[in-house]
Amino acid sequence: MNKASFSISSALSCPLRVAWSVAAVFLLKPALVQSEGLTDPGPEAHFFTEVPVGITVSRMMQPVNRSAASVTVIDRDMIRASGATQIVDLLRLVPGFQVSGSTIGSPYLVAYHGQSDLLQRGLEVMVDGASVYSSFLTVDWQTLGVALEDIERIEVLRGGGAPTYGYNAFTSTINIITRKPVASTGVYVGGSVGSRNTRSATARYGAANGMVEYRLTGKFEETDGNRGRDDGWQFATLNFRGQVGLGYSDELDIDLSGTYGEFDVNRDLPIAQPGAVRDSRTDRQRLRWTRTLDLDRDVYVQFYRQYSNQDDRVNLGLLSEIAGLPPEAIPLFFDGRPDQAIEAGWFTYEEERHDLEVQYRDYESGSVSWVLGAGGRQESIRSAETFGSDRWKRDNSYRVFAQASIPLSNQWLANIGGVLERGDFYDTGASYRVGVNYFPSPDHTFRLTYSHAERKPTLFEEYFNKAFYFNDGGVLAQLTFSQGGLKPEELDVIDVGYIGKLFDNALLVDLRLFYERLDNQYRSTTDTVSVFPGYLTNGVEVWYDGRVGVDTWGLEGQLKTEPWQNARLSFQFSFLRSEDRYDVIETGLVSRERHVPDMTLSLLLSQKLGHQLDASLVYYYLDDMSWNGDAAHGAPSIIKSTHRLDVRIAKQIGQYWLVEGIAQNLASRYEQGTRGESAQDPRYLLRVSAQY
Repeated sequence: MNKASFSISSALSCPLRVAWSVAAVFLLKPALVQSEGLTDPGPEAHFFTEVPVGITVSRMMQPVNRSAASVTVIDRDMIRASGATQIVDLLRLVPGFQVSGSTIGSPYLVAYHGQSDLLQRGLEVMVDGASVYSSFLTVDWQTLGVALEDIERIEVLRGGGAPTYGYNAFTSTINIITRKPVASTGVYVGGSVGSRNTRSATARYGAANGMVEYRLTGKFEETDGNRGRDDGWQFATLNFRGQVGLGYSDELDIDLSGTYGEFDVNRDLPIAQPGAVRDSRTDRQRLRWTRTLDLDRDVYVQFYRQYSNQDDRVNLGLLSEIAGLPPEAIPLFFDGRPDQAIEAGWFTYEEERHDLEVQYRDYESGSVSWVLGAGGRQESIRSAETFGSDRWKRDNSYRVFAQASIPLSNQWLANIGGVLERGDFYDTGASYRVGVNYFPSPDHTFRLTYSHAERKPTLFEEYFNKAFYFNDGGVLAQLTFSQGGLKPEELDVIDVGYIGKLFDNALLVDLRLFYERLDNQYRSTTDTVSVFPGYLTNGVEVWYDGRVGVDTWGLEGQLKTEPWQNARLSFQFSFLRSEDRYDVIETGLVSRERHVPDMTLSLLLSQKLGHQLDASLVYYYLDDMSWNGDAAHGAPSIIKSTHRLDVRIAKQIGQYWLVEGIAQNLASRYEQGTRGESAQDPRYLLRVSAQY
């Protein structure tokens, strides 16, 4: 089934007109500068349009025009100019990414090319190279254990990272890279207040003393969320990072974090859990020893652990109230069981991850650069509410990986890499990538890449058997059932990329033309025929490997320029098409085409105004799309196209103080009873910080 065709020019006209009109009115700059257009902005000419450097694609630091895949780098300047208060808001600046505010179970839902649903499948999120996603198929962005103020940059690998990081890096990989302690010495304090009782406070102390460098950061934040949504949260985070030099060539990197708080978001489940609050506790530890063998070779051993405890159990009421029976009749209908209170929790679980990895790297400039490594991981999770037993479910997996960048000539570069993985309940599988980069001149690069990725089932998908239980453990009502033995999902991607610097390096262009084929997508359907346990069971959502898929193709990219003096502009875009590779009527499955938006746009424009003043605006446009679980009970799941406008004005006071006024969601429209971007209230914040 094809989505309705439309004219790109007509589709672009409205959102682009809004973006450029707001930019012109806000800055009033082009009319005041004589023919500046793309002229030389001064002594710091074109720093903003230099080709970014990243480590995420190949595990080797390299310019993105030499990478085997598309990667977006959001640096500290973009983070500050955006006025973002949450890490997830920055992902709106990545081509092809969609961010939905306020969904069931989480304040945010993130997808790449719409390939997500109520649970954020196949999205790898890392902090300093250590995986922080949950085996429960969620990413709680408030519990990552890192403060926004400590982030150096965010690298986003677009088009699948499984050939580099393994099965969960299926559709994309987000690597949050924090600042080294030596770059954040001294005392930092900051805080913000704003509408909807939004508040935050941050304190940091960092020091470097010879071979020892460290940073300790504490942060508290809370908000009431949006009107009528009960989607607020409050969290406190403590993070320590230290680096210890062990002689001339060895270094120990220590990262410890803990986050505790609560979400109000589960109040969005009006039938199952009225008035629920999810208590959340997460802690992480990472230890990496690195030995530098010489200028271009190193080896490391890394161990990290992650633990999470989530509890949103709530009393649903007495069984007699639920069944609509008098209390004295309950034993007659439920095999002698007395009337009793029924508790339930949708996001109640305990999980733990242990991971050990060894890597050797040889990256001499001008010759073959390569990485070789191996690792093992144990995923453990338990939840009586979700799996029908309080026993730990475990998966022990093992992986080997390799990456190589091979110069073929002065103008040709080959990139190859892959991962072999095996786990307790899946056979050995391979994800791999092969590509070639062509450099017709130093300022222009063309890339052709093919990649194959496999995503194995998580513990959650393999054992998902959700039910409501009696006090004695018997099943009152079965809600979901996983068939188990799920085969891996597969993603094949062909992309053609171009990175170029135009107009004497005044404009940086990053384009990606791609085709993605998703096979064997995990699906669910309601089974009202089979016999399942439970007295009140009335249709069960059955999970299985669907042997169905979706084709997606399109064009996405980024333009970066300094359009006039002291101004910076970054424009991101994505134009997508998708087609189900199955007959919706014949299979009875819901179409996935509407999960892929035709168009996503974002624009970041910043301007230094003089007198230590600067201003910026960020505009986002998201086309019509469907998010599973994105509509309130009884409302349609299609979220209409949305516009969002954020504005920031900042004043540096003296050497130490920074005062910022931030307005968010200015163009959003509030719709009662609807989740997603259209449910976001405008928010006004005052943020003050000082660095000594």
